[in-house]
Amino acid sequence: MAKGITVRELADAYFTVHCTHPVTQKSGRYHIRPVLRLVRGWQARRLKPQHISEFMEGQRQLGVSLATAVLRAKLLLTILRWGVGTGRLASNPLEGVRFPRPRARRVMPPTLAEARRMRDVAAYHVARVITLGMMAGPRIGPSELFKLRWEDVDLDAGIIRMPNARKGARAESRLIPVRDDVLPELRRWWEEDAKIDCPWVIHWQGKKVMCIGHAWHAARKAAGISRVITPYSLRHAFPTSALEYDADIKAVAEIMGHSDPSMLLKTYQHIKWKQLKKAISAGPGLGK
Repeated sequence: MAKGITVRELADAYFTVHCTHPVTQKSGRYHIRPVLRLVRGWQARRLKPQHISEFMEGQRQLGVSLATAVLRAKLLLTILRWGVGTGRLASNPLEGVRFPRPRARRVMPPTLAEARRMRDVAAYHVARVITLGMMAGPRIGPSELFKLRWEDVDLDAGIIRMPNARKGARAESRLIPVRDDVLPELRRWWEEDAKIDCPWVIHWQGKKVMCIGHAWHAARKAAGISRVITPYSLRHAFPTSALEYDADIKAVAEIMGHSDPSMLLKTYQHIKWKQLKKAISAGPGLGK
């Protein structure tokens, strides 16, 4: 046990030994950086709850959202707990610290017009993500869409065998029918990728994609969209649009890989003005 181990040394060990996934490690190191700037070369065992309070206040003054500040502070706690669990630290000096609960932010998913504008200016791999994301709402990332291979696509039958994320799904994949207007585009992609013998549907120059954050926001800005839209919001856009046009909720849930259809209404459906107007006018009025 290293009694004098510093917070920085502990964080480096955590990301080197435990958190080795490239994307997760990059994100984690980015978010722990502001914490390390505050504690500098302090020994981990000398941290106190007041230091968390100072960190949270400093983040607030910098304009950092409460959700992001809490995420960063909780990452520090995760690292400390890992240090205790691996014998690098005798005890967690911040155990029991409580954090304020950020207010949930509902970000409206991209509209069809916004998605079209982004697709028209995006790099080809982001354009593919937008097309398939708006079509079927898969999880945008390594757990589903980025795992999709051409061997999972049956162009003759017009079916995609989408890999299921490991979130309690009973099967490894689910069948998704391809929209008639998307099928020609899929055929064109397949012809392009066959020339370079690329097995991945979402790729960059033949290499598997793990993250599209930079290219995504470049496309968003090029499309003239200033509001926040993330790649994952495509997963919200599909059910929102489908349910607005009276699609069967069980069918939408099955396409998205949800065993419980109520999940859609709780999490993914963003009520639009037309639906609010319909609801407010559903019953008879007082009249004259």
